[in-house]
Amino acid sequence: MKNKIFAILLALTLVLALAACHKAESVEVSTTAPVTEAVETTAAEETTAAEETSKTADKTVIKNDVNLVGTWDDKMSQRATMEIRGGKGKTYQIHVHWGSTAFESDNWTMTGTFNDTTGELTYKDCKRVTTTLNEEDGPETEEVHYTNGTGKFLYKNGELSWRADNDPDVNDCVFTR
Repeated sequence: MKNKIFAILLALTLVLALAACHKAESVEVSTTAPVTEAVETTAAEETTAAEETSKTADKTVIKNDVNLVGTWDDKMSQRATMEIRGGKGKTYQIHVHWGSTAFESDNWTMTGTFNDTTGELTYKDCKRVTTTLNEEDGPETEEVHYTNGTGKFLYKNGELSWRADNDPDVNDCVFTR
């Protein structure tokens, strides 16, 4: 019985609280039309206004706020990672690491420039090196495959697809976060 009385009082309190929040406002509507004055403009004033508008339109740049900086993973092989740093002047330092085995990896380093309009991160200074670790804690060896490699990463839907001009093995790489 106590629970029923408590529930009824609680419900009544909520209804009253909601009713108290309602506020009626009166709005005045004016039926008089606003007074306007006719203003004469000269042809020179109209030309100047049109020129200013066109100058403003010419300076409009489509800006694509793409944040490339960070770590990316290859969704195809799931063995490659890419680290992108920088971003000043749309220039980025790129390092791709592919772990072949526990003792061997391929590494690509390059500097890329991002084009907002095309969504391309292009490079022309790629260096590919295979690093092999000695199994007995000896020195590592490096084999340089090429320098000055060219290509690009295509940015679309949050992914970077790699298109290398001189290294067809990497063209299947699609990096995501």
